[in-house]
Amino acid sequence: MKNYHLTPSEQETIINWDNELDTASIYTHDRRIGKRLLELSRKYPDEFVFQEKGCQHFYAFTVRRSISASDSLTARNAERSSAKLQRNG
Repeated sequence: MKNYHLTPSEQETIINWDNELDTASIYTHDRRIGKRLLELSRKYPDEFVFQEKGCQHFYAFTVRRSISASDSLTARNAERSSAKLQRNG
């Protein structure tokens, strides 16, 4: 198993939404998505929380449901989300 590489169809990404929580869990074996989420977790640590990195380029994150994971996320939006969480938290 040590030299096994996942095919593109096996490099899935799973997003779990829980209606009772304000977060979503993201599990991915896609290296590009994992690296992008790592970048976002460094830039916005309160919104994108890195959980673990495993074998076969496995990444796990917790993400606040109120934000978008697109490039359009600005520092202002991140600050607004943090302030809202602190008020409601």
